Amino acid sequence: MSERTPTWQELLDTAVEQRTPTAFRAALDRFRDDGFTYDRLVGVANGIVESREFPGFEGVGRGPSEDAWVNALTVKGRKARRLPDWKYVELLVVAYCKHHGLSGEAQDGLVVRWADGYTVCGGQPRSKYRRSTAAVVARRGRVPYVVGTVVVALAASAAYVFWERDPESPLSVDDVSSLGLSKGDYVFPSTMKLSSSQVEKLKNEDYGDGLKFDDWFRQNEGVPSHFRTITLTVSGRSEKQLRVTNIDLLKEDCTPPLTGTLFLNGGTNGGEEKTRTLFFNLDDRLPEPTDENGEPYFARKSITLKKGESETIAAFVSANERSCGFTFRFTVVVPGRDPVKLEIDDDGKPFRLTAPANGLGEHPYGRYRAMYVGGVAAPVGVGLVPADPSTYDGNPQSLVSP
Repeated sequence: MSERTPTWQELLDTAVEQRTPTAFRAALDRFRDDGFTYDRLVGVANGIVESREFPGFEGVGRGPSEDAWVNALTVKGRKARRLPDWKYVELLVVAYCKHHGLSGEAQDGLVVRWADGYTVCGGQPRSKYRRSTAAVVARRGRVPYVVGTVVVALAASAAYVFWERDPESPLSVDDVSSLGLSKGDYVFPSTMKLSSSQVEKLKNEDYGDGLKFDDWFRQNEGVPSHFRTITLTVSGRSEKQLRVTNIDLLKEDCTPPLTGTLFLNGGTNGGEEKTRTLFFNLDDRLPEPTDENGEPYFARKSITLKKGESETIAAFVSANERSCGFTFRFTVVVPGRDPVKLEIDDDGKPFRLTAPANGLGEHPYGRYRAMYVGGVAAPVGVGLVPADPSTYDGNPQSLVSP
């Protein structure tokens, strides 16, 4: 298996551990690369600077040029041993959030996170975000930096507000699993080249000891493409009957669709008639659950549970524009108590889903860097075969050797 490209979050954590400007620049450069091109960055940053007096660019009228951005974010030469000017860091974070439609809370949280990394690596962000290095390190030991999900960062006071999992929560989470994903499509963030023996094993559905199809992709950090269904089985713990009055889907770390390695498996998404199904569109700014007719689910309905009574909810999540992490947040009401918020994630980390990176014309997969075709999308009797994404047109017979 080829080595996975580290994310900007991982690189920023590494920078905090190493405490060097070079490591910080590497994280910042990956953050920019994870978001958008330099051309797009220039356009978005110009709009921000022109529309208001942005700190560090007051009276300038325009944002940095492409050359200025490249110079500020370079990871080579002498400049890589010095931190970039803080104004570039803050403007990049704000531009990233604006480009991806992230909330003001998420933006504040990201600025705080980068300010903390900047501080630990020897820099001084503007006064609004300054804390001592000791305070930053101590805080990182106690607080998980998860923007837009469990932690909401308030930059002005460097305080944090939590939706805590109450040990006396009236709602119990009994099971979280995938449903009806019959060898669906997956995308890996980086380029992956399988050896002939690895291809042969996957052809024979040999995913390793005790592993199934989806297990192999999850273990190797593959991300489902286009859609996924997650079943959430919950039960009542309250002496009084409770009501689930809403289920929010909280997004984080949204980027353009992943374009590393596509595994085109052609699977379909099934379901169970007796399962309550809610539909979420990850492309919405604030994804809310709808029913099969596209109507807001909780506008006229709620889920009621007596003590010991359980309910399985199938959350069908789709994406056509972006790749995002997400977490479910239940709002639970019990008579005589304040509403309780309960978050459900993927075993301590967010669920992930990527939109397809659709190409144009005769080459629908041309944006991917590598590609394998398997499952029902493969030629009959072949099982799994590599394809050239720049030329493959979706006809499985074109992959059969004469």
